[in-house]
Amino acid sequence: MTTYVWSIDDAGSGGSKMVESLRRACQFFSSRGLGSTWFTIPKPGDKPLSSEWKEALIAARDAGHDLQLHGLTHADCYEFGPPAWPATAILPTLQSDFDQRRDELMPRYTLANLRARIEEGMEIFTRELGVDPTVFRAPCGAISKPMFAALREVGIGYHTCMYISGSGYAHLPHNSGKLTQDWVERYERNHANHIKQKSTGGNTEQRIAIPRQPYRWYEGIIEAPIINEYNWRGAGQRSAEFIELARKDLDRISKESPIVVMLMHTHGLADDYEHTFRLIDAVSEHVGRQPGAAFATMGELATSGALAQAAAVEGPDILTV
Repeated sequence: MTTYVWSIDDAGSGGSKMVESLRRACQFFSSRGLGSTWFTIPKPGDKPLSSEWKEALIAARDAGHDLQLHGLTHADCYEFGPPAWPATAILPTLQSDFDQRRDELMPRYTLANLRARIEEGMEIFTRELGVDPTVFRAPCGAISKPMFAALREVGIGYHTCMYISGSGYAHLPHNSGKLTQDWVERYERNHANHIKQKSTGGNTEQRIAIPRQPYRWYEGIIEAPIINEYNWRGAGQRSAEFIELARKDLDRISKESPIVVMLMHTHGLADDYEHTFRLIDAVSEHVGRQPGAAFATMGELATSGALAQAAAVEGPDILTV
């Protein structure tokens, strides 16, 4: 039996168009009897949540959707660690910008600093949204060892940001354009080197071999890897190809993991609602053909113990910060 999760990033950030993307998507998910998990920025750009966002988020919560913590400010892509793939494949300048700002940015990654940011985000969630988050997703997948220690200290035991595939961004002009299955290698404990270099579209990407199922990682935090993203900006122009890629990914991962996390972004929803809703229906129909398959939110899987039960393997020690 495989359980699938719809997760959407960057709720809380942006103006009315992004708020509308949450409202419309939640209404669509609800119309299909589906829950969704919205990774929400509690202090976007270092500013308070707008009243418009608070109203929409509370309405989503009351409709049965799940709100979880997405950093604190997401003011850049280095909030909880150095740049990471596939964010560097989406925006290749992330690494060079980080290198130029290294002396400024590296002092961020202390246990005290990162714990304070997480605690501030949790306090905003409780006060403004009436939610106690149980799952964390670092913005842009940028992570560090002190971040995991901070999560453990504040009582959050689940994290999700590592990718099994970044081919959902292949259509971007500077990438290969090939929407084919292109997964990272499966982590095996006896392999000496878990970091692989791969050249695509003229860029060199650093990919890390990881388990395909949830796994126990630094400080005992359970990591739930992301399968892929299928509605980044411009995806609607190749809608049929992205839907076929999703079907192939889901067929393959269902044989390897009891829990599958799919990713979307608020801006991706708003970029093309027709493609987004077609994708949701196509995936739902495809999943419905699998005996015993179901959908759930990240919060439900954390609370029920299903994430912990699925984490039967250990993750690799690959972080240098």
